[in-house]
Amino acid sequence: MKAAVTVEWNKMEVQETPIPEPGPGEALVRVKLAGICGSDVHIFQGHHPTAVSPVAQGHEFVGTLEKVNGANINAAIGDRVVVEPLISCGVCEACREGHMHVCRNLGLLGIHRHGAFAEYVVVDAAKVIRVPDTLSNELAALTEPVAVAAHVTARGGLQKGDRTLVIGAGPIGLIVAMMCEWAGATVALVEINPERIEQAKSLGFTVVNANGDAAADALALTDGEGFDQVYEASGAAPAAALATEVCRIRGTIVGIGFPSPPPAFDVRALIFKELHLVGSRVYTLDDFHRTVRMMANLNADQRERLAALITETCDIHGVADGIGKMMRGECKGKILVNLSQE
Repeated sequence: MKAAVTVEWNKMEVQETPIPEPGPGEALVRVKLAGICGSDVHIFQGHHPTAVSPVAQGHEFVGTLEKVNGANINAAIGDRVVVEPLISCGVCEACREGHMHVCRNLGLLGIHRHGAFAEYVVVDAAKVIRVPDTLSNELAALTEPVAVAAHVTARGGLQKGDRTLVIGAGPIGLIVAMMCEWAGATVALVEINPERIEQAKSLGFTVVNANGDAAADALALTDGEGFDQVYEASGAAPAAALATEVCRIRGTIVGIGFPSPPPAFDVRALIFKELHLVGSRVYTLDDFHRTVRMMANLNADQRERLAALITETCDIHGVADGIGKMMRGECKGKILVNLSQE
């Protein structure tokens, strides 16, 4: 099989490798489509603190179930499936308490073992989820980032009628904004990149341009009262101060983006306004199941807007170039890698 392997940081090669065999409790999936994530850029550059190389990256994907080794799962050979890609140790205190997604030794397909930038990938059979017939391959390939948004909004306590602000209009920020809208909340975004501003506006969102007075412009949308939830998805250092300024009294700020270096945070605002500051990391297996069911029931307009996030498709030989485009800020949406042998 072919695999796009990061052989060392900042260097990727398409290699011919043997099709892997699933061990006990594992399954083999033939990959159809895989998404390039922002975290794939950091891994490729060697910025991820625990990533290994060589590794075939890729953790967002849809494929066909080819083989199962000694496990009972709710999918049959030949079914289209998605896979929750987390790797948990099972023995730390978080795992023992059922919080496998915040395992002290958390790993991920495509970071700590070979992932989906390959024609076949071996996965934990317990993490395999059948894709309903009503869900296209393209939308199914977005299950992982949509599951991130599902977990994020659950952590924020999102309710119908809430006023929400999403800082950052990249793919995750836009999906979080859609999730807020689908729940019946009003939503606005803050973004600094002109192309992403236009993309968010084309999807019907109100966008505050961060090149201006973002705090004043955002607060004006709530008559100065502030937002019930602020979802920080940019990872930009100034966003922490902006979030505390525009969040309403006793509102909730949810951290999603990974700022580097860590920003200064206004603890006084946290105290004076009795703000709730919440972290959100990836998703649970239940989030993944819930996301697949939810996506299968989206209406035509919701599907069209979600699909609009996919702006490019490449083959396995274009993965490195796709990552390069993201590094240079030349891609405003989601790049899918077509690994289908059909």
